[in-house]
Amino acid sequence: MIGSIIFTTGSSLVWPFLNIYIQGKLNIPLRYSTLLISLRAISGIIASFFFAGTFADKFGRRLLMLASLCGGFFYYLGLKNASTFWHFAVLMTFWGMLDIFYPVGLNAMIADIISQENRLEAYSILRVVYNTGYAIGPILGGVMAARSYDRIFIVAATGYAFSFVFMFFTTKETLTESSRMTSTSNVRDFSISVVLRDKFFISSVILNGMIYITSAGVFNLLSLYARQNYGIAENMTSFVFTVNALMCVTLQLVVIRFIKGQNPLKLMSFSGLLYVLGVCSIAFIDKVWWYCICMAVMTVGELIMSPTMSDLTAELAPVDARGRYMSVLSLARPFGQGIGPAILGYVNDMISPRMMWVIGSMFAGISCCAFFIMDKKADYKARFRKK
Repeated sequence: MIGSIIFTTGSSLVWPFLNIYIQGKLNIPLRYSTLLISLRAISGIIASFFFAGTFADKFGRRLLMLASLCGGFFYYLGLKNASTFWHFAVLMTFWGMLDIFYPVGLNAMIADIISQENRLEAYSILRVVYNTGYAIGPILGGVMAARSYDRIFIVAATGYAFSFVFMFFTTKETLTESSRMTSTSNVRDFSISVVLRDKFFISSVILNGMIYITSAGVFNLLSLYARQNYGIAENMTSFVFTVNALMCVTLQLVVIRFIKGQNPLKLMSFSGLLYVLGVCSIAFIDKVWWYCICMAVMTVGELIMSPTMSDLTAELAPVDARGRYMSVLSLARPFGQGIGPAILGYVNDMISPRMMWVIGSMFAGISCCAFFIMDKKADYKARFRKK
């Protein structure tokens, strides 16, 4: 958990302002700079699907996490020196693959060491830890971005290096030989097909990814939208992202008290509804305080969605396939981040900037309705009893 604070602080220094940096370096339209962000997401999807989960189940979680931290160090040093479209394309591909390793390894590790009745709280604490870093990062990044982006990259690279050293000496592998060979299916089958046969789970991940399409527009494009259309500087929009992080830090455990033991599909449906309300409302008022309110509504949805999906995944996964289940779950975010900015960047350029938020919210709306329908048709309690 301590290592994760360092990890998230370093990563969140940059991402709210990355599109601004790329456009400033390359002087290209938004619809092209967002394709680079999509490339990072696509490579993450490929790594999750074909490698990360299988590696975690076969060789362990710790090495996967350390590889991600090491990759982050070189990625941010590379961003500092990138100067062409192809430089950025290579870096995004490289980092998209390695960035996904850390959460896959960590989520599987938590499932290994925490009992089922305590996992929802454990994943909630992890959310608090992540967002402690997310609360610090955008503020520091916004201040540094106003002066020099080079400072951001150096500080982020240093954070990843420190986290690597810290995790190397303080963590141990949690995948034991007994858990590797404990199975409800074929113990020799380390393929991803074990997960793909679980239609209930795959459907849930796809719908979760649609919510991430909606949220990706806010986290990747709001700073650029506010600056280009209303002259709002990065150091002001950074407070919008800090609202998200601070709410996650202070309210996550409170929310868990209300949702523990509740129907996970209904919780996911309600979460999607909150994303619709929060994101669509951005189009109506062009003030930072309004963006903060919209972010607050959206964040309540996040407080429900993230631990619910992690706990649901840990519950559905056979013991010997936890890494692969967590790996497939981790596809939801890059799926949304890959599709969302590209679609909304096109809407911004070809239709209107305000329509980005209206169209973006529709994806969460579809997810909201689909989870509601799934709840009426799926007996998820019977599924858990079979386990």
